[in-house]
Amino acid sequence: MSINVLVADDSAYLRKNIADILKAHELINILEFAKNGEEAVKFVEKYNPDVLVLDLVMPKMNGLEAFKLIMEKQPTPTVILSAISPKNLDSSIQALLMGAFDYIIKPGGMGAKNLPMFKEELLAKVLLASQSQIKKIFRKEGEPIKKGITIRQEIIDEIFNFGQYLNRLQPVQETEKDKKTQIIDIGKTKAVTTNEIQPIVDKKTTEKVTKSADLSRVDRRNKRKSLSSAFKAATSTGQVKTVPKFVPNLNPVRGAILPSNVIVIGASVGGPRTITTILKELPRGLAAPILIVQHLSAHFTEAFVDNLRIECKMRVKVATNGDVLQKGMCYIAPGDYHMEIGVENKRPITKIYKGTPVNFCMPSIDVLFFSAARVFRKKTLGIILTGMGADGVEGLGAIQKLGGRTISESEETCILFAMPKFAAEKGFADLILPNHVIDQEIIKFI
Repeated sequence: MSINVLVADDSAYLRKNIADILKAHELINILEFAKNGEEAVKFVEKYNPDVLVLDLVMPKMNGLEAFKLIMEKQPTPTVILSAISPKNLDSSIQALLMGAFDYIIKPGGMGAKNLPMFKEELLAKVLLASQSQIKKIFRKEGEPIKKGITIRQEIIDEIFNFGQYLNRLQPVQETEKDKKTQIIDIGKTKAVTTNEIQPIVDKKTTEKVTKSADLSRVDRRNKRKSLSSAFKAATSTGQVKTVPKFVPNLNPVRGAILPSNVIVIGASVGGPRTITTILKELPRGLAAPILIVQHLSAHFTEAFVDNLRIECKMRVKVATNGDVLQKGMCYIAPGDYHMEIGVENKRPITKIYKGTPVNFCMPSIDVLFFSAARVFRKKTLGIILTGMGADGVEGLGAIQKLGGRTISESEETCILFAMPKFAAEKGFADLILPNHVIDQEIIKFI
């Protein structure tokens, strides 16, 4: 079973090189090339590709306008491939791009020293995008589900001259200076950050998701072998590194004054839309704090939070080190930092720090979930949402073990049904629910 890919880029040279990278994989078939946004929209409608690889800066119609039209008319798993770093884009543009499956920055040139890593990143993300349920879940506008809402992609409804904005931007390539370690103040601590590319896949979860695909026995075996090879190749280039195993501390924290229950949520691919779906239904005066780990590039964190503030009644902020947990406040883990719950002067607080990736992730859902279980015990509601991998699965089990309540998102609304699936299979989920009813369970728990 082939994975049919459409490549949209105005450079013939780049189209050829991208195609050569992807065609080297036995399952990938290049359907067509689009030289501008108009052709991208036209070819998506004509060919219905499994995955679209889309540049942002193109003539006639730029990639942003094309992406907006495609997601409105014929939702397609899209990997944005651009020379423009997301950090140089307006927050409203970043919010729109969070509807894409992923975002990759082009290397400085096809002969650049980081080309091997780029090849593996592009290949792995296209393979993962082909397994997403974006086509199924981002339904046509007006198709109702329970509560009279729609669960297709909600496009940011702003008037914005995308073309004029993009024409002012120059493609940005990171220099050696940009890659140097920087010191960033976060709350009461100073933490070190680098512009590292996060690992994409892990072997076990890739194989498990492949098994769930609706393929013949031979196709399933071939696809599993191919995805496993992609992981091995990424490891050989140094993109995925072996890290020390996370050994959580499950000893309950004693003596903390807990004025309320706590809600902890973890999500990966597809999470921004799903989290918005849940939070927008919650009241402003919610009688508990919510802490969220979303696997998301640090470039997009502020845009994600800004969009939640627009859509939701609750107060939302990027967590800083030492925040005292307040009822009615939603705390989002900052990109590239772990977030956990600690205790200071008997009060629960946020602890934000740079550490070792857990489950190849930083921030890690497991780090948050285990800390919530230790501090809040039976007063914890843990929720694991759409995403690839297994981050958060064991943490959800810890919440359940210490008396808390647990929820996994059901397959019908997951963009990628991996993390919730593994949690459910292990018996760690007390409830398995579509995302549009999870808000009701949060209110019941509180």
